[in-house]
Amino acid sequence: MQLHKYDSQTGQYTGSTLAEPDPCNEDRWLLPAFSTATPLPDRTRYTWPFHVDGAWELRPDYRGIMLYRQDDGSTAEILLAGITPEQAGLTSSPRPSDEYHFIEGEWVINPRVLLEREQETAMAEFDQRMARARKKTAGKADALAAGLLDPVPAALFKAWAAYQMALVTVLDQEFFPASRVWPEEPDEDAVATKAKGTEGEQPAQYPL
Repeated sequence: MQLHKYDSQTGQYTGSTLAEPDPCNEDRWLLPAFSTATPLPDRTRYTWPFHVDGAWELRPDYRGIMLYRQDDGSTAEILLAGITPEQAGLTSSPRPSDEYHFIEGEWVINPRVLLEREQETAMAEFDQRMARARKKTAGKADALAAGLLDPVPAALFKAWAAYQMALVTVLDQEFFPASRVWPEEPDEDAVATKAKGTEGEQPAQYPL
């Protein structure tokens, strides 16, 4: 007959052995303290048998499993059976990065970090667009003010200057950067065509 031993305090299963015959009665077997002939239950993964109130029951067993602390994501291990990762403040899921926090059973990225990242992305887009626009108007402001630009260059300068102002307006939107909508760049061909069309126009003549 096979006997199953358990811890005297916790009831945790500690091992099995063959029963020894009772030297005083050949029809009986010796049953040492804290052991039972009751068959062990079929274990499922992450469980371990405990003898409680005269019967076996399966309790959590995460010993030897790589776990992670919910507060900082560092590695940890459970050394005792009967404890779930949640009870120990642990999780089986690794922390994706320092930007994540363990909330309601899962790692989620900090909303503040998401906002900062979106802000950085939006400002990088703004800087790239503004840099291109400034190249288009570089060195031409004084010439325009002095009336030295021909109609087409003058029209292009004004179109790109207006585009720059529109870019700045996006930064002032209430829900920037989440709802940003960048203005379209000037259509240089259309601007030039329009400027050429008005280049030869003569002022209207009125009778004196």
